[in-house]
Amino acid sequence: MGVEYKVAGLELAVAVDGASLEQFGPETNRGDGPAALQDMATVPFAWLESALPRLSVAEQEMMLRHKVIPYVWLPHYAIYGVATEDGLRWAESQRLNVVGRIKLEDYRSLVRRTFGRRILFTAVTMLERTLPWASARRRLTWPQMMVAISLAVVALASIFARDLQLFWIVFNIIATTLFCLVVGLRCLCLMPLPKHVGLVAPLLPETELPTYTVLVPLFRETAVLPQLLHALSCLDYPPDKLDIKIILEENDKAMQAAVAGFNLPDYFDVLVVPEGKPQTKPRALNYAMQFARGDLLTIYDSEDIPQPNQLKLAAAQLAASDENVACLQAALEFYNPNENWLTRQFTAEYAALFHTILPTLAAYKLPLPLGGTSNHFRVSVLRSVGGWDPYNVTEDADLGIRLARYGYQTRVLHSSTYEEANPEIWNWLKQRRRWLKGFLQCWLVHNRNPLLLLGELKFKGFIVVQCMTLGIFLSSLLHPILLGFTIWNLQPAIWVEKIQDPIGGATIYLSIVILLLGYASGILLSARGLRTIGIRKWGLVLLSIPAYWFLMSAAAWLALWDFCVAPYHWHKTRHGLSRTFKTAGRRVTSRPSQQ
Repeated sequence: MGVEYKVAGLELAVAVDGASLEQFGPETNRGDGPAALQDMATVPFAWLESALPRLSVAEQEMMLRHKVIPYVWLPHYAIYGVATEDGLRWAESQRLNVVGRIKLEDYRSLVRRTFGRRILFTAVTMLERTLPWASARRRLTWPQMMVAISLAVVALASIFARDLQLFWIVFNIIATTLFCLVVGLRCLCLMPLPKHVGLVAPLLPETELPTYTVLVPLFRETAVLPQLLHALSCLDYPPDKLDIKIILEENDKAMQAAVAGFNLPDYFDVLVVPEGKPQTKPRALNYAMQFARGDLLTIYDSEDIPQPNQLKLAAAQLAASDENVACLQAALEFYNPNENWLTRQFTAEYAALFHTILPTLAAYKLPLPLGGTSNHFRVSVLRSVGGWDPYNVTEDADLGIRLARYGYQTRVLHSSTYEEANPEIWNWLKQRRRWLKGFLQCWLVHNRNPLLLLGELKFKGFIVVQCMTLGIFLSSLLHPILLGFTIWNLQPAIWVEKIQDPIGGATIYLSIVILLLGYASGILLSARGLRTIGIRKWGLVLLSIPAYWFLMSAAAWLALWDFCVAPYHWHKTRHGLSRTFKTAGRRVTSRPSQQ
């Protein structure tokens, strides 16, 4: 059946499955541009179902990012439907002819059914296919395996020959070199920073603010969901330029039901990641990034409470920075530092990292291993370097190093996000064993070709990568061994015998010096970081840091076991355990924001 239809000044005579074009949109919309979304006719589900398999790659990207779908193609012309007001505004800016409204539930159902597995496949395999050297899916390369076997043979030969001298010589050369580098990096971080560090860019006018995507991966987090949604609703950013993605897992029905119980604003979007392996946070982030419509992007975890103006500060600083500044890392602090001894140690550790170590690395343009949250990216750069590695359980640190290898810089953002310091020891151990396993993964991935890494990062950057990955892992793993070795050799009879041997005496003196310098530098870094966030008179906490390191060692040995038997397993950290979390959101978001 032929019908005439006037759209955007064009007279068209067409036949579409025997239906007139009046069925594609209300009469009042003809030739007048897009109407208000609520005034548009609903696009039938069957028409959308028929149209989706015919979309080009560009049209698929438009559909995922903006919820705009062409569902009728005419000669030199297409007719579109939209699912949200944001999509309608974007379509207007692109001068697309929108004549139909798509029900949001229809959109989500069709995308999952038609493209869900394809999007998931891209999320899991994109990095491995485009940058195979950067994927942690393969644990060891053949050269790395040969080195590991050689070290194991030396150790076993020494044990069976009852002559541990060769083993201890090799062990001491490796451990001493690495520990000296770690202590040297700590000493560098204790030096005053350059004067230009700490400058804050002026805020942009709201009309110049870019669209900002916020990714929020959630899994079994119903306890902290109200606090999280309150914190996200307090973000001081224009709603029409905010794109918040709540990312849920298909097999987490309780979380889906909990989120469905809230009446979320239009700028919130709920994504359900299809079931699959590996079930990790970076896999969920890669899935959601394909729906992101922002120019800038950040990540918040389930227990996060960012300062309300953090997005504006990040947008201003990135706008004022060179294009090779690809990422900003905000500081992570805790809203329950005084809950118990463990939370105080956790607070001291984070204070040293986010207020002393990372600012120093950023100031000297050295590789900066990112924290797992509150890192703010240029989306174009993030996509160009392959996104996150779904097989790496510290995907944040890995991505920070990869950015540096591509010549991009990461700087610190002078804003804080508040989290829950883990108050329970077994929960802390699960979290820390995952982090330490990830540091080992990062080191193996980025040292597959050490000479190439050295050429890309130069000597200083190369050393920083060794210290911040293998250095953290081995210092945690070997701390009790080094301490026990030192104490054993301090026995009078052994001491007298050892110091008569030049090699033995040098080994003892060196182990004592490294041990004392390691303790001193760690305590001083924590003390400086604590002063920066206004915490003083924690002398007993600082003096008990070596005891905290024994817990780290237990986690490191568990991490080594996990790496051998379950390298991609994501040990879930429970949140909402703190006695103060129910009031933390209101206390933090009511504080004056920094500028």
